[in-house]
Amino acid sequence: MSKFKSDLYDICDSVANEFSGWKFSSGQFKNKSLKHSDLIVHPGFGFERGTTPLQPGVTLNNKRAMKLSKELFGAVRETSIVNLQVIAHTLVHTPAHLRLGALIVEEKDAFLTAAKTTPAVEEITLDISEAYPVLVAMMKDGIAFIETHYDLGSEEALLKALPPVYTTRHENSPYDQMELQKGVQVCLAHTLLGDFEFVESYLSDEFRTIFPKRTDELKKIVDALPRLKKLYRENGSVI
Repeated sequence: MSKFKSDLYDICDSVANEFSGWKFSSGQFKNKSLKHSDLIVHPGFGFERGTTPLQPGVTLNNKRAMKLSKELFGAVRETSIVNLQVIAHTLVHTPAHLRLGALIVEEKDAFLTAAKTTPAVEEITLDISEAYPVLVAMMKDGIAFIETHYDLGSEEALLKALPPVYTTRHENSPYDQMELQKGVQVCLAHTLLGDFEFVESYLSDEFRTIFPKRTDELKKIVDALPRLKKLYRENGSVI
């Protein structure tokens, strides 16, 4: 691990200590206090030569949904994802000029001199020494979104309330919680609740989406329905 990455991760460890129940691990802020689901605020780090973008988002991982995803598709998928850039107009803690993202660098003065950046890039560039309060603000905004847009009262309530409903910052950022892989995950949530008709309804032509549906994965759910229905009748759970 580079010194820059290690130093930034140390800062993230300190940031996590500001929030009860949260830990920083594997590049993400995680809260595992719920038995059924993990809550995540992801900074969106991607390290390259003493720099990393800051492009945060929130993720919710329901353990049974992830297990069912692995069983049906051979891969574990996040249950719900929201990029904070899409809801930048609702953020209140992150500084206004950083709500669409930022760039954290090891040495700001050296970076700006060498890169010959534009004023717009300079405005969103942070020296690592400036990162702490911005990461704290990111966590406050991320946690606030999670607490206001997901029903954390019980696993059933959480699954029933998916996907999270919100407005996007402008028309070029479509509400995509029923699109592509996110749409598949909503179908899995309904299946876990015993709502076996939802996936077939979603797969039908009557259910309109912006992007083409992931029909291969949706058909895998449909093909598994006889077995899943039997499990639900016998055990009250599909998994």
